[in-house]
Amino acid sequence: MNATLTIALLASLLVICSYSGSASYLHEQCGLMRDELSTSLGPWTALLHEDGSIFCAGTLITDVFILTAASCIRPSAVKVRLGEFGRFPDELAEDHLVHFSLRYRLFNNDSLANNIGLLKLTKRVQIKGYIMPVCIIINPQQKVSTSRFFGSAWKQDSNVSLTKEFGPILIQSKPEMCINLDLYTQFCAGHPGNLRSCDGLAGSPLIQTSRYLSKTRNVQFGIATVNDMGCKESQAYTDVLKFYWWIQDVVSVFNHYSTNQSYVVDDYINEDF
Repeated sequence: MNATLTIALLASLLVICSYSGSASYLHEQCGLMRDELSTSLGPWTALLHEDGSIFCAGTLITDVFILTAASCIRPSAVKVRLGEFGRFPDELAEDHLVHFSLRYRLFNNDSLANNIGLLKLTKRVQIKGYIMPVCIIINPQQKVSTSRFFGSAWKQDSNVSLTKEFGPILIQSKPEMCINLDLYTQFCAGHPGNLRSCDGLAGSPLIQTSRYLSKTRNVQFGIATVNDMGCKESQAYTDVLKFYWWIQDVVSVFNHYSTNQSYVVDDYINEDF
């Protein structure tokens, strides 16, 4: 292991607690939405695009990391759009370049098991009302309290049949509806049958709200694994709680580590990236 990475690993052991900001969430300033724009997608929503074409989604989880699906990671130049949702007319969305990507080592492209990855941006994001990290639980004692979530989908405009917009949709747990589910890293969920809003974007989150320190926080529990559901009622979602330790460790190690490479990262971070 080289000296730079050794220092980064040792430093990570010292900064994990301070970096998390609380005993429960990865980033202290997370999961907050403007009340007047609460019907929009959250300010953590990230749109991954290449040459202006959106191909996946993700979530801002710190001021420099995007959580997404491993299947969304590309070797080409990718931009991340932040601040597209939940902003006022005089506020501008931002495009950020990806510095490098990190993909979970056991990702299976066929079954989509372990479909989780991280993108590090080239510069830190200024957190504001319409660009805000979502909360990621780092306390394994916290469990999902309900079977209902908020997801996202392309929603067809009822007045103009050919136009669509990306917006929130109710998603519910459907344990018996998915075939070939990886029971350890995935769970099955889907929309309640509203065919005007079904197909989403891989990498987009499943969100629940919770109360913490007298504030309503939005917490991510799932990651969509596919784009085109064909208006099926369910799909497999990556279970974020099963990877809280991986997310926390990788973010801590690579928070101040600069590289021009992208990595496949194991359960235990070592020199064999």
